[in-house]
Amino acid sequence: MAGDPRLSTWARRLILLLTAGLVIALPLAWVGSQYEGKDIGASLSYPAKDGWCHVGYTAPGFGIHCFGDYAQGVVGAQVDFGLPGAPLPESIPGISPGEVYTSLYPPIGQFPHVASALAANSDFGRERTFYTYMILLALAVFAPSVWAAWRWRRSPFLIVPVILIGVAAVPVFAMLDRGNSAGFVVPFVLAFAVLLGRDPPWAAPAAVVGAALVRPQFILLAVGLFAVRQWRRALAAAAAFAVITVASFALMPSGFSAAFGSWYGRLSNLNTAGAGSVARDTPANPSIARSATAAAGWLSNAPSFIGEWAASTMERFVSTPLLPVAILLLITAVLFIMAAGSVPRSIAVVIPLGLASLAPGVTPVYYLMFTVVIAALILTDAPGDGDAFLVDGASWWTRAWGWILIVAVALSITPITLAGDTPEGGPLPRHSYILENIGRLWFLVLLVAFAVLIAHMINRRRSRATMP
Repeated sequence: MAGDPRLSTWARRLILLLTAGLVIALPLAWVGSQYEGKDIGASLSYPAKDGWCHVGYTAPGFGIHCFGDYAQGVVGAQVDFGLPGAPLPESIPGISPGEVYTSLYPPIGQFPHVASALAANSDFGRERTFYTYMILLALAVFAPSVWAAWRWRRSPFLIVPVILIGVAAVPVFAMLDRGNSAGFVVPFVLAFAVLLGRDPPWAAPAAVVGAALVRPQFILLAVGLFAVRQWRRALAAAAAFAVITVASFALMPSGFSAAFGSWYGRLSNLNTAGAGSVARDTPANPSIARSATAAAGWLSNAPSFIGEWAASTMERFVSTPLLPVAILLLITAVLFIMAAGSVPRSIAVVIPLGLASLAPGVTPVYYLMFTVVIAALILTDAPGDGDAFLVDGASWWTRAWGWILIVAVALSITPITLAGDTPEGGPLPRHSYILENIGRLWFLVLLVAFAVLIAHMINRRRSRATMP
């Protein structure tokens, strides 16, 4: 109920966990920074000194920090689109001479940086462009907390969600700290989660397309439409995304074929070696590929054929990081089709959000933004709501699902900075222990969601069989 200050049982539990985590986080951050000399900012995000200050696209006054993802995105957009002030491609770190397309994302996904590059080199100026970009990015990443506060508008405590899942949320901090345009996906993800299975029926599919145009992997949200019997709209959303994405390459000055070929080559050759390997714990990589690889590595210690099978599976996951994602996506599609119309709302939302957000083999910590959306949905549940996101049930597996979900959400959001020492010669400081392992918990959440959905399906069939 909009504006109802009452809270569901699960909402109260999540608030308690988030508050307790924040109380613990503050003294830990003080001890870590003042007594142990740890880089607290880097334990939750990435080192502030990222080497992009020389391009001068961010406003001065932030010390050694130059919001590298934003600066790199603007420079990349200048090169790819042939905009004024573009440097030589080979002057950009990680770009080979002769490349005509430098981004890992399609041209349509570069729109925020194209707009920034054009504005920065106009009379509007680089500094005002940067602040405008950051304000718009902040509005996007704070959307779930603001929406939750609006739902609490009749309560004197409406500032609580703004603090707990906004200002003090790790994914929000990390996204703004990097200035990464992936933050613009958040309003679309929120719209998908809120409107899935609701009127107007085109709204959730439209949100899927919008999210995918910001970051392509979010087309995987379309599998959630299977749970509400919107198969045709899911296919239409995928088709619309594919047409718009491919057509956007026609805008490139290097020509459609050259730009598309260069982009596809970069995407195909993107490996997971070195610091970004799915076989490494640091830097933090909550991707499904990393978590599945870790699980297979743990099973490889088992005796006999189980250990051998797990070891070979781990090698496949390392060489093909999208394989575990494809397996989970297939399982999701089959289960959602079989249980269409009766999938619990939390499962219909959480599985697609988890698959889409954690699909890339190397996933930065700010992609945990999907957990803020889930938290907002839980916090806005009210007692007696017939369409609640997370409900108490009589079955033990329903209660177990609720607990594992809110614990995973709370750990993903709370800024607990406890981190280990950087290995000798390591290029980056360690992320917090929680961020280095949270992906494995979300992998478990997805597996538990499958089990709960199967139990739900069995229970429904038994109920029908016993009906007179």
